[in-house]
Amino acid sequence: MPHPRAQGRRALTIGVFLGALTAAPVAAQERTTVGGYGEIHYTNPTEPDTPAQVNLARFVVYLAHSFNDRLSFRSELEVEDAKVEGGVHGGEVGIEQAYLDYHLKDWLTLRTGLALVPLGIINETHEPPTFNGVERPSFDNDVIPTTWREIGIGALGTVPGVAGLSYSLYLVNGVKAEGFSGLEGIRGGRQEGQHASFANPSLTGRLEWARPGLNVGASFWYGGTANADSALGTGTFAAPVTLLSADARYELGGASFRAVVATIGVSDAAAINARYGGDVGSRIAGGYIEAAYNLLNPLAPHSSQQLNAFVRIERYDTQASVPPGTVQDPTLARRITTVGLTYKPTYNTVFKGDCQLLHNRSGIGEVNVLSLGIGYQF
Repeated sequence: MPHPRAQGRRALTIGVFLGALTAAPVAAQERTTVGGYGEIHYTNPTEPDTPAQVNLARFVVYLAHSFNDRLSFRSELEVEDAKVEGGVHGGEVGIEQAYLDYHLKDWLTLRTGLALVPLGIINETHEPPTFNGVERPSFDNDVIPTTWREIGIGALGTVPGVAGLSYSLYLVNGVKAEGFSGLEGIRGGRQEGQHASFANPSLTGRLEWARPGLNVGASFWYGGTANADSALGTGTFAAPVTLLSADARYELGGASFRAVVATIGVSDAAAINARYGGDVGSRIAGGYIEAAYNLLNPLAPHSSQQLNAFVRIERYDTQASVPPGTVQDPTLARRITTVGLTYKPTYNTVFKGDCQLLHNRSGIGEVNVLSLGIGYQF
């Protein structure tokens, strides 16, 4: 028969153990969130001998976990063009985001991992229901190369004492000059978290001021691109790229407007072209403006559904300036007009249709494209 004092100790131990089991879930406050987005496109260009196509353009799974009220993880896994098959061109599987956030104060959250860089409107917020048009603006492919993500560490939050003002600032791996081209600017230089060289760390950041119906933002990127190639220099900021961008969004009643401009300076474009046999411009510049109106607003002003008629005008040139020895290509001075309809039965589902008129300074290779699409996010 156990001694009464031993029985008391055993009872106390069991009680503490059971109490810990009961309290553990409350103390941990862990939770997991699953989401995603996707889109399917139909495109029909007017070029001869170019048939219409349908494509599952994107299928993205979002997975997040909060370890407690301060520490959380966010990730996105994306499949483009429906599938990836060995030996067959097309399709891509990629990690779009994978980072940890440590929330200290409203004015300071530390972020580290693979994150979207804070440039322009579309790069950080690019789910199909968030923009008009079947495709993202071409400007956000050829000038600001959406979706641009790199590995690094940063800080973000609200600015104390200034209502509606927020900031983000990151130190990330840089881009590689060997991937630059006249056609798509600096897009091919992104490393996207795959064995990314840190020879040229880069700085990027954004300020955004938000008030009811109005958002105004400014973004930047600065960093070297040489990747320790002695032909371009060996310093931290050798063969630098400087990107500056400004954007605005405004809503009033059923009307909405957005505009973005950006300029990119490639300081050593001549040396880059000589080293890699390319034709990258020394300056890449352009922007777009867009206006939309919800046709359901006068008929059902309190409805959550939307039917937006919109027009978007893009003007940009990936060879706005070229270095000595590089011949300027007038087909790269592009003018794109998109008109269409966007129907949103709910805030996170969308049906789209538009017509794009693609022109350039030379008048060569101009085409019109009819597109239809569906999209969702959850």
